[in-house]
Amino acid sequence: MGSSNSATEPVPGTGSATRQRLAWSLLALSMLALAWYLGSLQRSALLEQLELQGRQELDLYVSHLAGQLNRFAFLPALLADEQRLLGLLDAPDDAARQAEVNRFLAHVNRIAGALDVYLMDTRGTTLAASNWQEELTFVGSNFAFRPYFVDAMQRKPGRYFALGTTSGRRGYYFSYPVGAGMPPRGVIVVKIDIDTLEDNWHSEDTELILTDPDGVIFVATHPEWRYRTLQPLTAAAIERIRASRRYPDDASLAALFYRQDKQRLPGAQLLRVGEPGGASFVGIARDMPEAGWRVHLLVSQQVIAPQVWQTRLFAMSLLMLLATAGWLYAARNRRRRERESERSAAMQEALDELERRVSQRTRDLTEANRLLRQEVEEHERTRDELIQAAKLAALGQMSAGINHELNQPLAAMRTYADNARTYLARANFEQAAWNLQQISELTGRMAQISGQLKVFSRKTSGQRMRVSLRACLDGAQRILRSRIAQAGAELSVELPSADLFVAADMVQLEQVLVNLIGNACDILAGRERRRITVSARREGAEVRLQVQDSGPGIAVENLARVFDPFFTTTESGLGLGLSISHTIAQRLGGTLTVANAPQGGAVFTLTLASWGDHRQTA
Repeated sequence: MGSSNSATEPVPGTGSATRQRLAWSLLALSMLALAWYLGSLQRSALLEQLELQGRQELDLYVSHLAGQLNRFAFLPALLADEQRLLGLLDAPDDAARQAEVNRFLAHVNRIAGALDVYLMDTRGTTLAASNWQEELTFVGSNFAFRPYFVDAMQRKPGRYFALGTTSGRRGYYFSYPVGAGMPPRGVIVVKIDIDTLEDNWHSEDTELILTDPDGVIFVATHPEWRYRTLQPLTAAAIERIRASRRYPDDASLAALFYRQDKQRLPGAQLLRVGEPGGASFVGIARDMPEAGWRVHLLVSQQVIAPQVWQTRLFAMSLLMLLATAGWLYAARNRRRRERESERSAAMQEALDELERRVSQRTRDLTEANRLLRQEVEEHERTRDELIQAAKLAALGQMSAGINHELNQPLAAMRTYADNARTYLARANFEQAAWNLQQISELTGRMAQISGQLKVFSRKTSGQRMRVSLRACLDGAQRILRSRIAQAGAELSVELPSADLFVAADMVQLEQVLVNLIGNACDILAGRERRRITVSARREGAEVRLQVQDSGPGIAVENLARVFDPFFTTTESGLGLGLSISHTIAQRLGGTLTVANAPQGGAVFTLTLASWGDHRQTA
């Protein structure tokens, strides 16, 4: 009892060692399975490559085979019109005619390189043949049972493969009806040798076979395969084939191959010889409908076996190498983790100190960023207020002209009101109504003037939208009408017929135009020639607007300072109009530049994005 209990007690560490051995065993089996699978993938790829190469080789051989048959296909039809053959068919007992036709057919046979050429009457009896002098001559033999004779008697060209009943040699027969009418007067037959089809094929890794419509192999580079079948035939089919005397009486007609379906290839079959130790092949086939044949090219699978095993061995070696490298890497990581654990406390302390410093620095940067944003916002407000102040200053400069614009309608309204009161007193209501209508139109004009000034003086968000350049110019002209008239300047606007649309803020763009044209009015004051030209055109994705005056231009040393704040060359200006216009152009995504024109005067060029191209870019 005591010894039994001690024998069943677990040994420390036994379970861990067992699990470790089990893990290594599973790993080894997994690597073996993976290597085998990789070899199978390689085999599949190689089989597809074999199929492609075999199909190309088969196409070449089928073309060569069709060419060999076509060498003789025309001969029976050519001989069918020979008068000597027709004469013998009309007088089959004429020995002289028979001898002449025999010699003629022998001569044709030698030139064409055929096996035999012979002539049959309507009963299938051979009247003349190229082998008339041989011991096994066809003369006198009856071949009415052959399908090629039946086809020719139905006035159809015949083609047939069979073993010769007289000569015992394999051959391919071409037949053709002789003589017009139905039925024909006879049949001419040309037999060619097909032994050369096997002799011309030499390859260590491929086999070639030809089968008839029943699947019987009648040409094979492997002699033992002749008169075997690709698949089992029924008893009725075997009896029919033997009755046609197409093949030797001792032909087995037994199935040679069986198909393997382990792997499917498009357009090909995996075949194995159904005998002990039979070889495996990749079978590719192609029909020859005119000949009634099916040509099979069999590529041995043994050519890919070394490559498959080489792939599997290489994969197994590589997996073992990776497993070893993984084990070494894991051991190295364990040692590295042990070393890192010794430094973790010191590093943690350093990290805590670093986090404290980073937190303090972050607070400092946050405060500095807040102050910077506050300064930027203050700068933006100052700039917006400066722009608004410039607009109001421009309105102040134009106040005299605006006063004149408004005083004229007011004086006219007073006159029309007095007239209307007079006409009412006289009961002339028609004239009174006309005067009141004039007062209404004058109030509309004053509302238009004040409304334009209201739009010009208001603040905007600066958001870019679709703006008509022509509309902005019209608004600027209405605002500056009195100022232009006061300066005595001539304003010329040159715009294309199609309106130009830019991506801008209408009020800000109108302010830029007012500043540029008003600046030109100040420059032209007191000059003999006072002309302002505003032109615009589209250049690619941009719209370019130019304001040119006929003044003296800008001194070269001042060109770089024109857009500086508070820079001015006139006594009445503050030096803010051009600086603000330059800033507005930049905020609208454009540019404002200045240059002297070759013919004299200054040219200010405003470039803005065209609306359609601006949307595509956005």
